[in-house]
Amino acid sequence: MKMYAALLIMAAWPVFGHDAARTGVSGDHAITTANVNRLRERWSIKLGDVADSSPVYLDNVRGRAMLFQTTRDGTTYGIDAHTGRVLWRFRTNGPKITTSVPAADPSSGRIFVPGVDGYVHQLSTDTGTEIRSGGFPVRITRIPETEKNASSLTLANGYLYAATSGYFGDAPPYVAHIVAVHLSNGATHVFNTLCGNDRQLPTASSCPESGSGIWSRAGVVVDPDPSMHGRIYFATGNGAFDAKNGGRNYGDSLVSLSADARTVLGYYTPSNYAELEQGDTDLGSTAPALLPREARSKTPLMLVQGGKDAILRLVNREHLPGVGGELQRIDLGAELFSAPAVWRDSHERTWIYVGLGDGLRAFRVSTNANGSSRLEEAWRAHAGQTGEGTTPIVENGIVFVAMDDGIVAVDAQTGAKLWSSANTGRSIGSVHWESPIAANGWLYCSDENGSVTAYAL
Repeated sequence: MKMYAALLIMAAWPVFGHDAARTGVSGDHAITTANVNRLRERWSIKLGDVADSSPVYLDNVRGRAMLFQTTRDGTTYGIDAHTGRVLWRFRTNGPKITTSVPAADPSSGRIFVPGVDGYVHQLSTDTGTEIRSGGFPVRITRIPETEKNASSLTLANGYLYAATSGYFGDAPPYVAHIVAVHLSNGATHVFNTLCGNDRQLPTASSCPESGSGIWSRAGVVVDPDPSMHGRIYFATGNGAFDAKNGGRNYGDSLVSLSADARTVLGYYTPSNYAELEQGDTDLGSTAPALLPREARSKTPLMLVQGGKDAILRLVNREHLPGVGGELQRIDLGAELFSAPAVWRDSHERTWIYVGLGDGLRAFRVSTNANGSSRLEEAWRAHAGQTGEGTTPIVENGIVFVAMDDGIVAVDAQTGAKLWSSANTGRSIGSVHWESPIAANGWLYCSDENGSVTAYAL
């Protein structure tokens, strides 16, 4: 629990989901249930393109709080977080788009940003100047015409992790793969989810299989429990699956790798994987959400995994079960595209918040006297409407979620509505995969109008 608690004390928001476990929980306590209704817009700016993603935030870049946002055209903006003034731009050029999110390293003054050119670039946080050293820029795909860095970047274990998928329309060839970049020298380890015996970046013809994608918002998720030694997880959508017969194809699967991405440590695949592939009901529309250790449970380390099939699954992550073997299945009644937020309250109860197209659903972990754990629905909140639902975050007992034309705050334990930006006179536009972040009493969110908007007390 010590490592899990340590994830929640940073005032910065350096990666998607706040931390490498993608908990979505801010360590800030400035906004409370008592004062959240005092949030008002402080600034709103237009970027050169839509940022269909989330920003990241550092609270001390040479004494200045800064926001960093990457737009679909591969341009990353360094923004003064208190004024909205754009301080620098870094542009990449390529054939299509990215929906990835940068990863900032507060200790080194570096930020790693996605490009549309097939590379991840290393920049100075204060100037946006590219740092061409330590193996950077690092190539993460050889076929940017058909392969996209959709998921967010993250930093952990001394590595930068990046993941790939295809573009809208699923046009081949593309092979979902993980690239683990050692930050000391830029050396890379590649794991391909199709043709997994090949540990090189795929080319257009290197694998006869195609169609597996890692396209969830969270992408690579890092285990915070010390006993798991920094292992990483991700989920794929579509593609061939034959791992149960000794093969190397992991379509529609949740896969766990060692921290260096060299060793497969386990996998979970729904028993109806063929149906998921045929119906394009991707398991990997969302990433696994890791739950804190449940001390009284027979399965103390668990995760939840959703999908486009509208099923939320509770799985033992300490011993991933292979094909089937879930601890529990819940019918959400709607496809899941957002990343669940995971919060531990002051009574040591674990909550899971799921953003859907019409609002939020909250679940609590319950463990009976026999040590069996299950998810119990706690509440539902109709917070508004979006096409697919966006990722909720938690700050100080408040859940924030972006809906079309408004950010909504609800009480984390009851679901009672506390605040909406739509009632303040100035609000955000419609959203797709945009989601808010919270830091130091401020709230930030991009929208489909190409804007980034800031709120503060």
